[in-house]
Amino acid sequence: MAVVFITGGSSGIGLATAARLAAAGHQVFCGSRSAASVPLPDGVTPVALDVGDPGAAESAIRSVTQAAGRLDVLVNNAATSVLAPLEETADAEAHRTFEVNVFGPMRLARAALPTMRAQHGGRIINVTSVNDIAPAPFGGWYSASKAALASLSAVLGAELQGSGIFVTVVAPGLFRTAMSEQLPCCQVADGSGYAAAFATLRDRNAAALESAGDPDEVASAIEDCIEADEPPARVVVGADGTAMEAMIRQSSPEDVAKLLREYVAGLG
Repeated sequence: MAVVFITGGSSGIGLATAARLAAAGHQVFCGSRSAASVPLPDGVTPVALDVGDPGAAESAIRSVTQAAGRLDVLVNNAATSVLAPLEETADAEAHRTFEVNVFGPMRLARAALPTMRAQHGGRIINVTSVNDIAPAPFGGWYSASKAALASLSAVLGAELQGSGIFVTVVAPGLFRTAMSEQLPCCQVADGSGYAAAFATLRDRNAAALESAGDPDEVASAIEDCIEADEPPARVVVGADGTAMEAMIRQSSPEDVAKLLREYVAGLG
């Protein structure tokens, strides 16, 4: 059985993954800012971790390796999102999004790699989003951060060739998580020119959540990547995500730009 460290493991996809892997007999460590205060499944060890803290990665990885003696799998699942027009998004929000969604996962990977190299193998699974290929209007910084993580994952996987360490991107569509449940609450500033669009967007997001997937579906895909002899470079999870990815890959850049403009126009 593997020693697995999951970030963002106190809710949603991370918690579902922790529960599934612990039930399968893996030794699971769960990193989050609130890990010690949130009930976790039996067999899951909490690790205090703020992924956005530049000094936290090495100590978190060290706490896992000291407790378990090894680290076989790192699941970078923790993420944050800002839903706002690019025109009205402050630098601080954009920086925080990239700190948590890009720099944090890469710091953790860098901290984990010496242990994995010494073991002559390991898995790094980076949870992105189908928005890493299909950019979302009003989710521009989130989409850009996930695209950056997907690109870095491809490069890291190539650079690690021959080491026995595999890097996989797991790109979910819409699943019911703490982050997605905030989508119907998106707001813009008083007097914003985007107020009417955001009123429609809130309604659409609420409707979409009615059919959002079960996070355990993503957890199952992550488990498959851990168990595979040679895990895939990319896995898209969810019927909506699969359809969206296919549409984007089959469309020209001009077609994609037109689709995005029409989507925004349809918000009013």
